[in-house]
Amino acid sequence: MTEPADKDQSLVPDSEFEQPLARVAYQPGMLLGLEATRSEQDYHRRRLNRHAYWLHGSGTVCGLRVYTRSGPLAVADDTEEQVLVRLFVTGGVAIDGLGREVGVDEPHCIDLTAWLSSQFEDENLWGALIRDGYNLADNTLWLKVTLRYQDCPSGLQPVLATDINAGTDPVKPSRIKDNVLLELVPERPADAAGERPFDAHNGLPALAGLVADKLNPLEKERLQAAAGKTKEQLELGARLLYALSDDNHALEARETGADAAARLARILLARIRIELGAEADATPKLIVNPNRIAVDNLARNFLFNADLLAHMARTA
Repeated sequence: MTEPADKDQSLVPDSEFEQPLARVAYQPGMLLGLEATRSEQDYHRRRLNRHAYWLHGSGTVCGLRVYTRSGPLAVADDTEEQVLVRLFVTGGVAIDGLGREVGVDEPHCIDLTAWLSSQFEDENLWGALIRDGYNLADNTLWLKVTLRYQDCPSGLQPVLATDINAGTDPVKPSRIKDNVLLELVPERPADAAGERPFDAHNGLPALAGLVADKLNPLEKERLQAAAGKTKEQLELGARLLYALSDDNHALEARETGADAAARLARILLARIRIELGAEADATPKLIVNPNRIAVDNLARNFLFNADLLAHMARTA
């Protein structure tokens, strides 16, 4: 349930936070072409994305519940029934790991039985699932449902041929629709990366190291004199001061390219635990049965706006 990352033309540019934004400087008599129009669009898109990324974070705003439904018997083996199980994601709103708004207007569905069976039948695919998602201690396979924004070119229209051998009647998309990409990714919960306030950047540095090596005497004095919530806010502020380190916009592990950008853009919707069977030699055996499948929607990160936080305070 994945798409090649390089099909999304905005993915890599949206992840380049170190690149300064530039808008068109309109002047009388200036000749403007396609590049200027694209620059104008990119400026406003990425300015909005960066606002969401830095000031709001990533995660679910509302909806996007993941659940399963079982259907008629599909296949049977000698020990246990193989049942048709479908995975659904309801409509909702989220902000992905690169700050891009994602709106899901209708439920999405995948035939989980067919997907798992196709993985099981391919030795390499099943090996990858076991390698990344299998937990030997309780004989379970873990998958995560992830979400990110994706471009969707549409509205093909004839254009003048500009490329060599482009044909006599070339067409190009006239619109780029906002779309969504849902993926199933094998991952054991214990292997999940730690939480970071900014998904595409390194986590916050530890306070102890800052106190020892970075903060000056006056800043240390202010921290020592504070108490309660004020002290906690100052400690967090100190960590934010050095969050981007000396190179300002350090992407995690200095990764580049479409695949790295796609990974950074994903946000978690749910974790799925699938209890497997076992062959006589203890080899994990796929059994698709709703009684063996559990979905954890609360493993995700939620975003709360000011009104929701005020409501919580009033009703506490």
